[in-house]
Amino acid sequence: MRDRLVVARIACLVLLASVTGACGDTREEEEQRSRHARQMRDVARMLDAMEASQPVDFATIMEAPAPDRPKTTRRIATPYVHTEPPAPAAWAIAGWPFIALGGVGTGTAAMLLLTMSRRRARRRTVEDAPSIADHFADRPPASPAWVYKRSAYETPDLHMTGQPVDLLVPPPPDDGPAIDAPMPASIGPRGDLRERLSTADPLATLHLVGDERFPDLRCSGTTSVAEQAWEDILVAQAHHDDEDARLARWLLPALRMHRARDLPQRDAERLLITIEKDAGEEPHGFARSIRFRLACIGRLSGANRLFASRDLLARLAHDPRCDHPLALDACIDVQLAWASWLFGAAAATRLDEAERYCDRLAAIGPDAAMRALRRRGETWLHRASTRKPAERLPDLERAQSLLDDAHARRAEAETALLVARTAQQRARLLVAEEAAAACSHALLHAFLAEHDPAWRVDALACRLDIQLTYDALPEHAAQASVTAALGLSLEAAGPVPSTARTAVAEARLRGGDHAGAAAWCEAICRADAAEDRVVRLWQDACRRWADDLDHDAAALAQSLRQLAIARSTL
Repeated sequence: MRDRLVVARIACLVLLASVTGACGDTREEEEQRSRHARQMRDVARMLDAMEASQPVDFATIMEAPAPDRPKTTRRIATPYVHTEPPAPAAWAIAGWPFIALGGVGTGTAAMLLLTMSRRRARRRTVEDAPSIADHFADRPPASPAWVYKRSAYETPDLHMTGQPVDLLVPPPPDDGPAIDAPMPASIGPRGDLRERLSTADPLATLHLVGDERFPDLRCSGTTSVAEQAWEDILVAQAHHDDEDARLARWLLPALRMHRARDLPQRDAERLLITIEKDAGEEPHGFARSIRFRLACIGRLSGANRLFASRDLLARLAHDPRCDHPLALDACIDVQLAWASWLFGAAAATRLDEAERYCDRLAAIGPDAAMRALRRRGETWLHRASTRKPAERLPDLERAQSLLDDAHARRAEAETALLVARTAQQRARLLVAEEAAAACSHALLHAFLAEHDPAWRVDALACRLDIQLTYDALPEHAAQASVTAALGLSLEAAGPVPSTARTAVAEARLRGGDHAGAAAWCEAICRADAAEDRVVRLWQDACRRWADDLDHDAAALAQSLRQLAIARSTL
């Protein structure tokens, strides 16, 4: 009877849990509730069947009285009788599945209750969330204390005119005066080719530099209109059969390559293919094509430039035309350019390869050996540029010795200019007495290079750098008038090279032309990226410009606005 009561109690608990789970207003549990209801009906039917198969006689149980406990305190000794454990009842053996089913139902009911409690806890919303705003209601907001500190980059206290800012947009290039007038009648197609080329544009000049073994084309003061005029003259002359026609056929590919450097990459590649077809197997054309490919590679960026340089030299290594002196000279240019795009040991490896090409060039003949001597000096000059400033002096001394020897054997304007630049770099690293001697040596060779019209502008720029270096030496008075005169001469000689524009601005500043120095600095920042040296020079020019008595306040304010923009891009 006790076991049956336990089973009945379990069944009631399962039924109660099912009813309670059915009350949780969740649409997703409708199937589960119906399934539990069917299970409970099955359990009830099983219990009814079990009770009907095992009837219990309650009258017999009530008639058998329980034995009374003896009233004595002594323990009654009872003999030990070995009895066998009672055998389980038949209804217990037959009802174990129902007991297990009741346990499973109890666990299921507990899980249902836990799930229902969790879902109801999620539906609760916090109506009154705690806040800490009440603790700070009576406190006034604290105001920050601003402290202004003056800076070295602060502009003078001037009235700033509010004008539109152009954000340093580069101005359109000046193509020079247009040539619309017809060719003079006195200079016909039978005239001298050199004379016609020189009169095509008075502001631009076409020069032949080098010697008969290593000739090259150099343009000074060129514009797109002048280059087109030169090309038209050469095309018209190339159809004849005389000395001028042969010169025109040699100059035309070189001029087209020079013009192609400013073309887009695809147009330049198509022009290069055309020029290579016209050049054929000529050594001059092959050397020009190598230098032109190098110029196209220089327009690339990052790893593409390095991979293109490697591929170019790999193709040239298997080309039999590379044994010619002109081709070897062009390969040295490729190695030097590749080294300038690398650092450390990689750059040193490229420079070692350049010296091997110099050895191959020197083994060809006497003229090639003199050319190799100068190219070896250039290699050591590039090697010095890859080192730290404190470690450059030994390489510069080696380059100076080689270039002096090359200029002593064959005096050329280009070699003299290299000697002057090397001596000027040495002067920056030597003590005062030795630096003054190096400046004198550099100035002498810059004067020699200035006599050649093709190198006059570069020689004037080198002279200006030498003068600035000499003025910076201790115990030497600055010669502002000489520096200013050199700057004016360089501006009057023609278009100033990009590497000399900062020196021209500094010469203007030392000569007292503060507005002109600021204008040059602004032009440099418009054309190229702003550098710290240019910005500091610009700032000094504006400060001195503001101290002038009769200065243009509006122009100064505009220059200060552009200076602030350029300084923000550093």
